[in-house]
Amino acid sequence: MSFYRTYRPQVISEIDNKHVREQVLSLLQKDRSELPHAYLLTGPKGAGKTTTARIIAKLYTCTKFSKKTGPCGSCDSCTTITQGTHMDILELDAASNRGIDEIRELRDRIALTPVAGEYKIYIIDEVHMLTTEAFNALLKTLEEPPKHAVFILATTDVGKVPATIRSRCIQIVFQKASQEELLAALAKIVEKERIDVDRDALAFIASIADGAFRDAVKLLEQVSFSTKKISLVAVTDMLATSDVFLREQFIQALVKKNQNQALAIIGELVANGKDIKQFMVDILKDSQQILLRQFGGGVVSWENVSCRRFMGLAILAFGQMKQSPITELPLELAVMEYCESDSVATVQVPKKNVESTIQKAVEWAGEKKIEKKEEQLVATDNKAETDTDMVSIEKLVENWKDVIEAVKPYNHSIAGVLRSAHPKAVSGNILTIETQYVFHKERLSEIKVRDILSVVFKKLFGVKLTIEIVLSPKP
Repeated sequence: MSFYRTYRPQVISEIDNKHVREQVLSLLQKDRSELPHAYLLTGPKGAGKTTTARIIAKLYTCTKFSKKTGPCGSCDSCTTITQGTHMDILELDAASNRGIDEIRELRDRIALTPVAGEYKIYIIDEVHMLTTEAFNALLKTLEEPPKHAVFILATTDVGKVPATIRSRCIQIVFQKASQEELLAALAKIVEKERIDVDRDALAFIASIADGAFRDAVKLLEQVSFSTKKISLVAVTDMLATSDVFLREQFIQALVKKNQNQALAIIGELVANGKDIKQFMVDILKDSQQILLRQFGGGVVSWENVSCRRFMGLAILAFGQMKQSPITELPLELAVMEYCESDSVATVQVPKKNVESTIQKAVEWAGEKKIEKKEEQLVATDNKAETDTDMVSIEKLVENWKDVIEAVKPYNHSIAGVLRSAHPKAVSGNILTIETQYVFHKERLSEIKVRDILSVVFKKLFGVKLTIEIVLSPKP
């Protein structure tokens, strides 16, 4: 039997979540006949909601119940609940039984008297998955339940549970387990199973379990098959999780905007069979800590705006991974876009500052020469913006590949988009570029992208152009 099932808490004292344990213990202050008829257990996955629901069920059925410690966990009633064979306990998974027919059937069965004791307990897991009609049927049952009926509802998304249902339940809120609570739970298993594992390896397992007891125990079981002492290095290798040293290198590459180094680290992770999704989660956690330390007055290792910008790109990339045919591609594109994000600022040709030039002319030759100088500057500037004699649409089409190559140092992704676009017309100082895809049009229409293109055209053809993007007409 797996660790999670073997070491699942069976009595109140074994509940690892201190906050929940205290809430359940508070129920012992009343007699069984005065206990609530409906509970709503809410919180993240793997926090112990279903386990706690079964322990609460034992409050009503245990034959050796204690007012101090609650159910014994060893009588016939407690044992059959643990085994899932108790005649008066019905567990329903709303994720797969979410319709009104299932709830109506449950409602019809409620009228039946208990077989073994005084109460019939109905545990409905993932209750937020019920349909609107099913919720309405359940609400009617919660409003007028028979004295022997007890409902224990559990959900990971309390926001989807109607307020009318919530208001009729005693709510027990589960929070993510702390590092200390996870370590304590793992230490019990390590001792009973006599697993030879380093403390820092256990701490690492707890850190990547994301506050879920179930996930932490499953990870421990996965590494427990090793016949040697389990070290931190062994755990990271077996779980295919990202290495702390590599994460530090990766973040340093981002700080320095060293695109090649960051991409090389991603390539190394892929070659070694590491979990890229977990790597991204770890990087985001590290970035979050860096950001929070800056707000708390800590040492600034990554400029605030840049850190937040990468986190935004990484979150978007994480969401795109499910649809990407190449798992690591969204992260690679995010790194490219981040590292190239300031290129425009470093390559843009500054506009002529007429006022500054005029002021210098004042100092040199007096007010009469100012007017003449100003006229010359404006004329020159206008000529630079409108003179397109040096470039034609034919010339742009002929040298389009050169344009794409010139864009690459600024932004690789833009260069890729330009391969599916082409120059359509030049009118005055306006260049119209045509593309057949809507998302390409939106990308090329971004202000920073058009600025890059203007800089490139000025550099290649000596002409300042305003960029306009249009869609190809449908065939």
